[in-house]
Amino acid sequence: MTGIPDTGDPAPEAELALRGPWSFLAAAARGGFSRWGLQLMAAWLAFSLLTSVLWALHLRRLAGWSALPSYWGEQLTARDLWEIAENGGLRAHWSGPWVPLACGLTLLWVLWAGWRLQAAAIGRPARLGAWLWGFLDALAIGAAPLAALAGALLLVMGRLAATGIQGLGWLDWAGGGLVRLGFWSALFLQWWLCRLGRAEGPPGWRMGSWGRLGRHLGLSMRRFWLHPVQWLALVAGGAALRAGFTLLALALAWRVGGGTIPKVCGLLALQLAAVLVNAWLLGWFLRLAALFLAHDAAARAQAEPGGAP
Repeated sequence: MTGIPDTGDPAPEAELALRGPWSFLAAAARGGFSRWGLQLMAAWLAFSLLTSVLWALHLRRLAGWSALPSYWGEQLTARDLWEIAENGGLRAHWSGPWVPLACGLTLLWVLWAGWRLQAAAIGRPARLGAWLWGFLDALAIGAAPLAALAGALLLVMGRLAATGIQGLGWLDWAGGGLVRLGFWSALFLQWWLCRLGRAEGPPGWRMGSWGRLGRHLGLSMRRFWLHPVQWLALVAGGAALRAGFTLLALALAWRVGGGTIPKVCGLLALQLAAVLVNAWLLGWFLRLAALFLAHDAAARAQAEPGGAP
């Protein structure tokens, strides 16, 4: 890569050394309210708002009425929530085309805004080819090992829950959700590294040969698995934080209850604030991955002056 973006190095002109992703936490916190950072927040807000509203309207049509303003959480216990999730039968109802359509379009906006944010963070054009091929790269090198790791964790938690101890059952329910979120976060992280790796070269750069493609895939995989503790801690911590803010807003809503339209609107505003915080955290993680890869590429280029990106 040409040039080194601001990655927090005290002396970027000095000899570069490979560093783990934790080194870029402070530098990645800057830029959250840039053009593409704000667009990512708007896209995530649209994703959450549209899908939630359309799903709520769908449920209201099924029931024929809505008691949300009067009974928001006031008559639901944790056990009730478990029963609704497990035995409510909502999975059997087709929501119609609008919920999946809104979900797909807004999620596509989220993904594209995130790619533009990453490319801008390291001064590279956000090429569509790198975005799409990087996703296939991530499936090829990341899906199997990450699925094996997630499956092992789920198996262990399932075995613990099968002992019949109530606390372990809840651990399996909540921890299993976090493991699944973490799997998708880790796979997306591998995608980020792959597409950024493809964006390293000059405009018009292509893999050119199987050997070059193999080097790209191997390097993308090493950039993840040479720092497994740091990356997986960031993935797990990010998933827990984002889920925590969402659940905190829901828990407050369930505890306060509804009763009046203004109170319900205030609780909905609290949930939207949690969505925006989560979008900012996602942007932070996106910038961190971009700054890590920019530094890693520069360090490798300095160590191997004749090496191809």
